[in-house]
Amino acid sequence: MAKVAIVGGGVIGCAVAERLTRDRHDVVLLERDHVGAHASGAAAGLLAPHSELPGDDLGSRSARLFPELVERIERVSGIEVEYRQGESLALAFEATERLRGGRWLEPAECLELEPGLNPDLAGAALLAESQVTPPRFVQALARTATAQGAKVRTGAPVASFEVHGGRLGGIRLAGERVAADFVILAAGPWTGGLAAQLDLEVAVVPKRGQLVALRPPGRVLSRILTWAGFYAVPKPDGSVVVGSTEEDAGFDALPTAAGVEMLLEVAQHLVPGLGQATVERVWAALRPATEDGQPLIGPAEGFPNLILATGHNRNGILLAPITAELIAQATA
Repeated sequence: MAKVAIVGGGVIGCAVAERLTRDRHDVVLLERDHVGAHASGAAAGLLAPHSELPGDDLGSRSARLFPELVERIERVSGIEVEYRQGESLALAFEATERLRGGRWLEPAECLELEPGLNPDLAGAALLAESQVTPPRFVQALARTATAQGAKVRTGAPVASFEVHGGRLGGIRLAGERVAADFVILAAGPWTGGLAAQLDLEVAVVPKRGQLVALRPPGRVLSRILTWAGFYAVPKPDGSVVVGSTEEDAGFDALPTAAGVEMLLEVAQHLVPGLGQATVERVWAALRPATEDGQPLIGPAEGFPNLILATGHNRNGILLAPITAELIAQATA
C-alpha cells in the first residue's frame, strides 16, 4: 500500500482516486476549488470513441470499461450518472466528410431514423456510442473513492513540492505537508504551471470549449449527432447539448457571442427544428490539450514517482477509466 497524493479533482483525478482505493492505496485528492469545477463538470458527456477518436484504440478500450464502472459507482455512491448506451450518427453533407467505420446509411435511411435531420445531408455512419451526465459522473467517482477510503479535500491549492534525492517526498499546502510515495498531476491545463515548479516542461495548453443547452418544444432528436468536430447530444431531461468550439483563448473561460452564434448555426444546420428551441444555458470550459493530440499518462521525466495524467482535451470523460487503469499499473 502506497501513499498517493492526487492533484486535481476533475474526472481524471477522481477516476484515479476511485481506482487506486480499490488497490487499497492510501489516497488523498487535493482540489483547489471544488470537485468537477472546471472542464469535467462542464462537458457534454459524449462517449464517442469512433467519431471523436477514429483509429485510436485507447478510446475504444476505455468505452468498454464503462458498464462495470458505472454499475459499481452508482451502487456505492447512490448517484445515478445517467449512462445511456445507444447510437450516434456521424453525419456527412459532402462525400469527402464520410467517416470510415460503422454502418453507412443513405439519406433516406437517416431521415427514417431521425426525421428532424437536415434533408440535405449526404448520409451518415451509424455507430454504437454512449453518454453520461458529467457532473453526476464526477461526483459519483469522488463519493465512491471516499467510501473506499480516499480523503477528498477541496479548497486545497498546492503551494510547492518537496524533493529528496530526485524523488518527490510530498506536497506543501498552506501551512501543511502531505507526504506521498507517488504524486499524480491531474490538474488539466494547469498541470504545466505546477510542473514548472519542478523545472519540468509539460506541454499542455488550455483550449476553450463553448457549449449551449437548447430546450426544443418537442422531441426533435433521439440519437447523438457528430459532424465536423461538433456534436448534438440529446439528454435524458429533453434538452439538447450542442458543442463545441476549440479555441486558443489562454485561461479565459468565458463564453463569447461569436462562439455561441457558431453553435446555434451548427444546431440549426444539423436539425432545423432546433431553430425553435429555447436557449437554456450557455457556458465554456478550459480543456487540457497537447500538440499531437495524445494525452500524457505516465511518469514525468526525471521524477519516477511523479505521474502525469493530463492532456485529454475534449475526451477526458471518455478516457477517464482507461487512464485510471494505466495509473494503477504505474503505481503498482
